[in-house]
Amino acid sequence: MAEETLTSYNDLISVVIPVYNDKKFLPECLQSLHNQTHENLQIILVDDGSTDKTYSICDNWAKNDKRIHVIHQARGGVAAARNAGLYSAKGEYISFIDSDDYLDSHFYEKMLKAAKDNNADVVTCFERIIDRKGNTRISIWHEMNRVGDNISFLKEFLAQGNPAAAVVWNKLYKKSFIEGISFTRGNFLESMLFNVEAGCQKGTFVWIKDRLYYHRVDENSELNPMGRQRIISTVRTMAKSVDIIESHKPPYDLLCQIKTKALWKLEQSYSYCLSNDWIEEGRKVKEIYMRNYDKWKSNIVGTANRMKLWFVRLLPTIFFLKKKQNID
Repeated sequence: MAEETLTSYNDLISVVIPVYNDKKFLPECLQSLHNQTHENLQIILVDDGSTDKTYSICDNWAKNDKRIHVIHQARGGVAAARNAGLYSAKGEYISFIDSDDYLDSHFYEKMLKAAKDNNADVVTCFERIIDRKGNTRISIWHEMNRVGDNISFLKEFLAQGNPAAAVVWNKLYKKSFIEGISFTRGNFLESMLFNVEAGCQKGTFVWIKDRLYYHRVDENSELNPMGRQRIISTVRTMAKSVDIIESHKPPYDLLCQIKTKALWKLEQSYSYCLSNDWIEEGRKVKEIYMRNYDKWKSNIVGTANRMKLWFVRLLPTIFFLKKKQNID
């Protein structure tokens, strides 16, 4: 039974949940939705080709809660599942959550209040991180209530690197604001590109300091082959994000900050490949870095940054020559 709501706002919120083989955590996620103090929800479960009991869990919950609508589709990935849910959304506001996460009971009540009180297009809250052992921690990013425009959002997102800005699961979007934006298939960071597109539109972006979202992470994910693919996807997405932002002609100082930050991110990704002896991945990151350095070098902020990033261009050649000598 949901707790009593503290506000009078009752707008319909569409909740899109991509689901794939998540019989372990999905019930907890759905229970947290059942416990919401804001009850006017359209809950869209997109079963993305599950092969375990997830299929029946979705259907059983839908039988007992008329707010739940289930879409069963062939395996297409998270982006395709979110797009299917987005297409079916009828609410004035839209939320995307992950099926292995769960929400504070006041999540939608507080997010909607922030949206309505500030006429916001996007509202972001903070999260609590849950590791594989069930331990909970908070991010070190300083949280505070604030209201800004899309330029301030992009600055915090890409120039300052606030991870809470990059994801979609801690946000509430006004549906009319994201009309025409969809998730890019075949990309590990589809959320990042979605938020870049949203951030390029003029609007009001609100942050609330409450930690209302519980997000599970697998801290060993980068140690497996999928982690190797992810790092290539990350650098490609970073480069594509800069191109998207530049096409919308943002303030010059913001563009310079974003390009400088992006080059440092590419350099860090390359260093990560070196430290793990990921030769082929390092070679691909090097190619992306070199190509974008030539495009962005005129926008690098600060003499020190220009010198350091120029020197980084020399390191890939030195590294791969040394590796070749060792192999020979």
